Amino acid sequence: MNELPEINAAVLTAENICRRYRIASLDAFFLSCRAFAAQNVLNIAVFGRFKAGKSTFLNHTLGVALLPTGVIPVTTVVTELEYGPVPQAQVIHHDGRIETVAVDRIGEFISESENPENSKHVARVHVELPSLGRYRGIRFVDTPGLESVLEHNTGTSLDWLPNVGLAIVAVAVDPPLSQRDIELLQTLGRYTPNISLLLTKFDLLDEDGRAEVLEYVTKQLALGLDHPVKVYPYSIRPGFESLRAAVEVDLLLPARDELLTHRLEILRHKAASLLAECSGYLTLALKSTEASDADRETLRQKICGGQDTLEDARQSLRLIARHTAGPCRESFQRLLKKEEPAIRRRLLTGLHEQFPSWTRNLAAALEQFDEWLAASLIREMQALSSAHLAEFTEPARRASRQLSQSLQDFRNRLSERTLQTLGVPLQTHEIDLPVEQPRSPDVRVGKIFDRNWELLSPILPMPLIRGFIERHFEAKIAGAVFMNLSRLTTQWDETVRSSIQAMEKEALRRLDDLALTISRLTASAGAEAAAIRRDLAELARHRAALESLQTTPHPATEPR
Repeated sequence: MNELPEINAAVLTAENICRRYRIASLDAFFLSCRAFAAQNVLNIAVFGRFKAGKSTFLNHTLGVALLPTGVIPVTTVVTELEYGPVPQAQVIHHDGRIETVAVDRIGEFISESENPENSKHVARVHVELPSLGRYRGIRFVDTPGLESVLEHNTGTSLDWLPNVGLAIVAVAVDPPLSQRDIELLQTLGRYTPNISLLLTKFDLLDEDGRAEVLEYVTKQLALGLDHPVKVYPYSIRPGFESLRAAVEVDLLLPARDELLTHRLEILRHKAASLLAECSGYLTLALKSTEASDADRETLRQKICGGQDTLEDARQSLRLIARHTAGPCRESFQRLLKKEEPAIRRRLLTGLHEQFPSWTRNLAAALEQFDEWLAASLIREMQALSSAHLAEFTEPARRASRQLSQSLQDFRNRLSERTLQTLGVPLQTHEIDLPVEQPRSPDVRVGKIFDRNWELLSPILPMPLIRGFIERHFEAKIAGAVFMNLSRLTTQWDETVRSSIQAMEKEALRRLDDLALTISRLTASAGAEAAAIRRDLAELARHRAALESLQTTPHPATEPR
């Protein structure tokens, strides 16, 4: 097993070269490689549009109708399935809370009808089944449908992309392939070389139609992609057993039997991409050494544009952050406003239950009401933060996606300019900005009463004013609820804005690092040419070594 040392050596060489030439824009790529290397399972994730047959395919693979299916979008959260000695399921919520449930109850959390718009705030569901014993070491992942009317489904699926090991994209024959499918396959190619297309509902076509669809899909894949994708026609209907057997024998069983091989291949793919991007930067530097001082500045201007171009890119990032954060307060206010009547009703019910025990004297009643209301409001505000965590944090996740895409667009423009200027593209990929999960703010409740009321206690007998005091307490509840909902709105607005501002700062840093890297490399003078050529040759040697790696099947690490 010489693959891993060679992969490690290649990554280390690239890292050393990037350090010497101060190519900081590849730092995030190195982190992505290390994160994948730390995993110990192979994720086989199933993506696709809603109604493409993802859950149906997995149910058939599991041998049990576990995942919900239907004619409307039904899967609302990511569901992970792998082998376990006893059936069990864990529901992981956005706030970190883990709930253990019976396996046959997972529909309550992953079905759109039972968990509409993920109102239960589930991050993912993890299921272990003894029936998956033949797939030990593999984790199957069912993702929500893309391109449905439910925007939260699409976001959830795309957020999971970097975790993929082996990708299966389900595409139904009606229609057989869309531009969205092609774009998804292109994006997946950044993360894994192991991508297959599952052409579902094949039974809907006659023999001529099947041949026509296969020809069309194969042609479109060749035109739209620069990496191979194996196509597997599929149907769960009787009479199509050979198609299901082909998926099992050609795709799933080799993944099981060659877990280590697959993981090494993905690492090799990532390392090769890393070397290619590093070589692109050095090629840019080498071209610069062949130019005069005046021409080098012209070269830099042609690639990066003027200062106005860079400032426009910075301004685009700032606008994304501003537009994402801007509506937060109003959105949170509307969200919490809907909860106000129910909170008031619960507190009034609690008041009427507690008030009879507060009748000793006015001072005691004021103190007990103050303590009770403060504790009740803290409990209610904390419950709101937990219940609506997904809504509160969605702007941060959206900012991450949009900022990452804007950075990639800038990289793509640089690539086009280097192709026009030097004849070679500078192909680099943006690693998604990490979202620092905003923490629930501390709930603070101020004093409800002016303590001067206590001075009236000796002269106001409680039995005579009991009705008046209770009505006054009821009025105070309404004001206190409104005040603390407003405070919670402000606290969440500040918390989420802080998270978005941190991502904006990171995006600007990456942009400046990229621009500075280009500026430094295009400043390379002729005296550096020999060293650059040596480094390019070293990178080429490692790339050739990675391409020539002969992967052979390895036995499964555990008995099946």
